[in-house]
Amino acid sequence: MRRRTRFIIGAVVAILWVAIAAVGWWSLRADGPEPVDLEAAVARLETAAGDEGGGSPASEPDDRGSGSTPATKSSEGSGEAPDTGPEASVTTSTSAGDDNLSNTGTATTSVDTGAAGLAGVWTVVTSEGADGPIDEAPVSFAGYRVVEVLAGGVDESTVVGRTAEVVGAIELRGGALVAATVEVEMATLRTDDSHRDSHAREALDTERFPLAVFKLAEPVELPAGVSEGEGFSGSVLGDLTIKGVTNRVVFDLEAQRAGDTIVVVGSAPVIFSDYGVTAPTSIAVISVEDHGIMEFQLFFTR
Repeated sequence: MRRRTRFIIGAVVAILWVAIAAVGWWSLRADGPEPVDLEAAVARLETAAGDEGGGSPASEPDDRGSGSTPATKSSEGSGEAPDTGPEASVTTSTSAGDDNLSNTGTATTSVDTGAAGLAGVWTVVTSEGADGPIDEAPVSFAGYRVVEVLAGGVDESTVVGRTAEVVGAIELRGGALVAATVEVEMATLRTDDSHRDSHAREALDTERFPLAVFKLAEPVELPAGVSEGEGFSGSVLGDLTIKGVTNRVVFDLEAQRAGDTIVVVGSAPVIFSDYGVTAPTSIAVISVEDHGIMEFQLFFTR
């Protein structure tokens, strides 16, 4: 009887020590990267350009998008093959309160992309194997933010996963953004915990569905100020494919032309179960919310 009592007491003490250690580890973890921010992204670009004496991000542009079609990787497992989007009839004027894109400047007419030298295909600057944290450099990336709750409900934390394995392109024509395709290698998403990343790859079934794909569904008129480097914000409507399931989504968007680069950041809420994804859990984590934020920071050049 005494032996059984000692065993029970020992087991309880061990569980308490594990819980205390987990809470301590959780509370001492470094904060994750901040949400994407246009001003910060442009500042990183300008700093890198000053350090290197150039006007582009410190990485090699992907020349696969130099033609008329956005650059893409293999679309196996991601639904339809990416293309340049709809052949839209683009108007030449818009008000500052346009539903697709609300201009933060004072111009009330759309930009003439041809006259402004913006017309054509702009390709995502890729940074495969980028050195250092990708959130501290002018690197194109995509990722997610989701809340985890520690076992026992004693604390919660926002987990951030990101990858620089992103390709794609946009096309500007007339007075609008008429096409956009972005692909993300889901197996390369990384957080601060390799075990979590492994569970995430299983939940996303990245072996069968390696890519997440976004395609623009409707053209977006661009305000005249963009040709002069004015920032603008608004929303874009498109089709997001994750784990082979496609849903219509709206991304909140901010963009700015900085020299020969177009900087774009954006985010959208996502419900994982809408894509057949069950949020992974572990011994230390009692729950992961079924909803999160998809976000991206992209640099486009020609």
